[in-house]
Amino acid sequence: MIARYHSLVFTLDQLLAASGGRVIQGTPRADEKFVGGAFDSRIVQPGEVFFALRDQRDGHAFVADAFAHGARAAVVEHAVDAPDDAVLVEVSQPLYALRRLADVLRDANPIPAVGITGNVGKTTTKEATAAALGARYRVLRTAASFNNEIGVPLTFLRLESTHEVAVIELGFYVPGEIADLCRLVRPRVGIITEIPAIPVHFARTPNLDAIAAGKAELIASLPDDGIALLNADSPRVRALASRTRARVVLFGESGDAQLRATDVRAEGLAPLRFVAHYEGEHVPVVVPIPGRQLVPAALAALGAAHALGVPLAEAAVALGTLEQPVHRMEVRRGPGVTVIDDSYNASPAAAGAALAVLRDVKGRRIAVLGDMLELGSFSADAHDALGRDAARSTDILIGIGELARTSVDAARAAGLAEAYWASEPGEALVVLRRVQQPGDTILVKGSHSLALDRLADTLVRPVAD
Repeated sequence: MIARYHSLVFTLDQLLAASGGRVIQGTPRADEKFVGGAFDSRIVQPGEVFFALRDQRDGHAFVADAFAHGARAAVVEHAVDAPDDAVLVEVSQPLYALRRLADVLRDANPIPAVGITGNVGKTTTKEATAAALGARYRVLRTAASFNNEIGVPLTFLRLESTHEVAVIELGFYVPGEIADLCRLVRPRVGIITEIPAIPVHFARTPNLDAIAAGKAELIASLPDDGIALLNADSPRVRALASRTRARVVLFGESGDAQLRATDVRAEGLAPLRFVAHYEGEHVPVVVPIPGRQLVPAALAALGAAHALGVPLAEAAVALGTLEQPVHRMEVRRGPGVTVIDDSYNASPAAAGAALAVLRDVKGRRIAVLGDMLELGSFSADAHDALGRDAARSTDILIGIGELARTSVDAARAAGLAEAYWASEPGEALVVLRRVQQPGDTILVKGSHSLALDRLADTLVRPVAD
């Protein structure tokens, strides 16, 4: 049985003690209560604290807007224009203040946590794990992809008295980052999803050993009685088993996986079906999302839920309620077309998985594939391979961006008659409107900075007369 803890609504005194700050404007009560935090003024909720961080933009320029959206206080480095009754707390570093406050609140609420990392599949695995644990518990989970030094502390500022377990996604950019985040998260269960041969953000960290070591920081942080769930079908992940003191459970389709999937049925856009085998149990699983690439996420979710007391059969039933995160293999219906919206981001492994789903779809298929960025020295070969894969998987290819030109050329060389290139999404939409027909299935995928989510949104909107 997982214990409950008291509400983590925090007071001004706690904020000041944790941050070492002082009030420079406003006359709040010492026991003034706050409910969560934010660093984006557009999504501040009433009663939250706004942290004026220096990220891509300087948050100090948006303090007034944060108060307009209901912020009760702002943590700043210096005085700024704000309403007369606004509470401003001055600190030397708002990011440090955020982390210290999260540490204090985590100390007060030691609910068990599941940490999830990997090069692909983190967010889907997080959602699947939250769904499986939701069969018995109220789950706190990272929103969207809030998986860094900002997003993870903000997640713990949302803890409520009814939360019983946390599911936290952990990103990796520099060595030591995951280890540091784990000092806050304190995971009892750790999941490593996948480290493919050509990983995401390779240009940023052009060393597979360094990437693997960074991901291993999660399982190295687990306690002796913890559980490390490692993808048996990923050689680089299973090779990390020696990096933890915790019990290792391999999951996957490999014959030596302790938590294994068999009888996998992934047919077009139909729900994924398989049988999960674990510790003598054999449980049918139906995930209402297409694609074989969901098997590892579902297995990891079952393993994490089982580790924290949810019977395997209950967790499997809960996976039947899983909703795919937006813009991640999201099947959307538009006027006369079906859109597979996988526009959130792109990597060779994820693009290949998306094309595998499209390949199995009945009817005419169109793949809209944007540049895959940050692949470093692998970029040309990866885009060439993607084009050849597209030639086997789709009837029409539209490539977007300079890198995607290589994919288009490769698809043509492989015999795909209709392969078009566009410099940007607007140009691609013109091509799409010219070639698409009623009944088509259109896959949209590309790196996040291309904003292909807008193109996907356009395709499912009613067409104006």
